[in-house]
Amino acid sequence: MTVKEGLILAAFLPVQIKFVNFETSAISSVAEARAAMNGAWKNKEMHSYRQALRLLDEAQAGTCRQSIAFEAFVKAARDQDMVVSGQPSKGLSLLDALTSSIYD
Repeated sequence: MTVKEGLILAAFLPVQIKFVNFETSAISSVAEARAAMNGAWKNKEMHSYRQALRLLDEAQAGTCRQSIAFEAFVKAARDQDMVVSGQPSKGLSLLDALTSSIYD
C-alpha cells in the first residue's frame, strides 16, 4: 500500500474472501494476500493455491509483478469458492458516481 497525504491507498480493489472457519477478510494488496494464504483454506494442496503462494512470495521479493501475483491469489480463492465479492464497495461506487459528476 502507498501513503499519500496521510491516506493509505490499497494497491488493488478489495476482494472479500471467506475462509472455511467463516472468517472474512477484504484483501487489497500483495502483503494482505500473502498473509491470507496462512488462513483456513479448503485445500492447501490445490495447484492454484500453491501457484499463488509461490507468485506472492516472488512478488514480495521483487521478482514477479504484483498484479500477476494478486490475480493468482484471486484465482486460487475462486477455485475454492472463497470469494464473497470482487466488486467495489458501495462507498467506492458512490465516490465514483460523485467524482464522475464533476467531469460531466
